[in-house]
Amino acid sequence: MLWKEKTPGRSGRMADRVQDFSFRIACRELPVDHAWALRERIVGILPWLVDEPKAAIHSVHAASSANGWIRPSLESGSMIQLSRRTRLYLRLPAHRIEDARALCGKEFTVSGCTMRIGDFEPRSLAPSSTLFTRSMDAAEVEDEEVFTDIVVGSLEELGVYPSKMLCGLMHGISHGNGCIKARSVLLADLEPRESIRIQQRGLGKNGLLGCGIFLPHKSLDAVYDKSRD
Repeated sequence: MLWKEKTPGRSGRMADRVQDFSFRIACRELPVDHAWALRERIVGILPWLVDEPKAAIHSVHAASSANGWIRPSLESGSMIQLSRRTRLYLRLPAHRIEDARALCGKEFTVSGCTMRIGDFEPRSLAPSSTLFTRSMDAAEVEDEEVFTDIVVGSLEELGVYPSKMLCGLMHGISHGNGCIKARSVLLADLEPRESIRIQQRGLGKNGLLGCGIFLPHKSLDAVYDKSRD
C-alpha cells in the first residue's frame, strides 16, 4: 500500500485520443475466466489489435452483486449470467473507429457460449481522481511490496507520481500457455490529466486479456481511514 499527501496541480482540457467503444452484444452467459477465449475470437476478426499499443479488450462483467449473488472468483470455474444491457468494451485510439466496425454483425462462440455483436458507440474517457483495474499483470511477482514498487515505476514512466494506492490479492487469468498472475490496483488522489493519461495508456502487459485497464471508481476514503496512522 502507498499513502501520502499530494499537492494539487492544475487541470486542463485533454484530447479524446483514446476512447471506450461500447458494443451491444447478445450473449446469455460466459465463464468468469473468459478473457483468453474472447481475445482469440476478437483478434481473429480485428488482427491489427495485436500491433496497436493502446488497444485493450475489457473482460465482460455483469453486476458484482444482485439479489444476494456475489460474482465468483476467476478460479471458480463458474458462469456469469448476462443481461440485455451488458456491453462489450474495447479501449481503442479514436482513429480506429472505422476499423472497429468490422466487428459489428459478427457471431462466434466464447468457451462454448454464443455471442453476437451488434452496433457500437464511442465513449469518452472521464477524468476521475480515483481509478481501479480489476487485473494488472503481476509479472510473476508474488510479493505485494515489490509489486507496488513496479506499479509506481510504471506510473512514473507516464509522468504520474502516485501518492495513494491499494493492491488486491493475487489471482490467475488463464491463457493459451498457462496462467497469468495478476492483482487489482486502486489509485487515488489523481489530477485530471494524470487520470486520463493512465486510462489512455494502461499499465503493464496483456491489455487484450483485460489487464491494466483503469476505470473511474468511488473514493478511496471509503476504504482507508487516515486517522489510523
